[in-house]
Amino acid sequence: MTRPRELFVPARITGVHTYDPGEVRKVTLTLPETFEVDGRPVPVRDCMHPGAAFLVKPFGVRTQKYRRRMYTRSNCSEESPRVLETIINDTQKDKADTSPWWQTDDLVHRCRTGGSIDVCVQYDETRPELVVYQNAQTVDPTTLVLEEDHEWRSMRIVAVALSTGITPFLAYVRHMKSKAFGETTEGHFSLIVSVKKPSHLMEHQALLDLARECPQHFTYHPVLTREWPDDWVHGKGRIMHVLTEGQETRVNLDPLVALEPNVSECHVRFCGNAPAKDHLVLGLEQAQLTPLSFRSETW
Repeated sequence: MTRPRELFVPARITGVHTYDPGEVRKVTLTLPETFEVDGRPVPVRDCMHPGAAFLVKPFGVRTQKYRRRMYTRSNCSEESPRVLETIINDTQKDKADTSPWWQTDDLVHRCRTGGSIDVCVQYDETRPELVVYQNAQTVDPTTLVLEEDHEWRSMRIVAVALSTGITPFLAYVRHMKSKAFGETTEGHFSLIVSVKKPSHLMEHQALLDLARECPQHFTYHPVLTREWPDDWVHGKGRIMHVLTEGQETRVNLDPLVALEPNVSECHVRFCGNAPAKDHLVLGLEQAQLTPLSFRSETW
């Protein structure tokens, strides 16, 4: 059996939205309808699963080279085929290479002048198409690929996102909305998003609007941990309190449970840093809250 060839197709940078200068940006890349392979045009097909990541070659400011990097998609193929959105923050690590570049004026200039960035596709010579590469296609404890439509429609899911960890769950929401949330009263998706300050809230108004439009299927809990306006009516402070006494660590999940009291009757999904994920798992164990399932992606 012949393995698909890996090719990189130039995708135009068609959108740059800055949430917080130098910190957080949403980037939109648009793939062409066709791309020439071996002298003939081949159509580009986008069938990415919600929660999956695509592979691109951004510029490395430290190495001065183009690097291979995976970025989780924040929109869905049903909503916008061949238009790939992602949200990227600056890691602010000394060895960071590509993450600072996404926050530069160079990216904005490329967007304004029709610049592009290479996106990976796979070419199977037995099928006349190029398929957008995705890092995962099946449900796995270490990935956040959304379950098949016939499964999630009857699931109650609680997603916990820290900062740009909201990215895969935005793809969930958009996919679910494109499917009219399954047109069933059984399934429900709750999104808990924890960020430091208002400027770090991503797609905030759209999520508020959707929660008002579809309360039977979707709930949105934005939580600010450090700064909030006087008229802020949503969550404040940390959703988990970690206390260390000697060699024992205790995790108080009361703030999170106050937002979603029926955690043990739900499927829990998490995207954020690895220590926070470990604290969430420990807190659930200590509170004797066992969700129906637990899956996560961490950095």
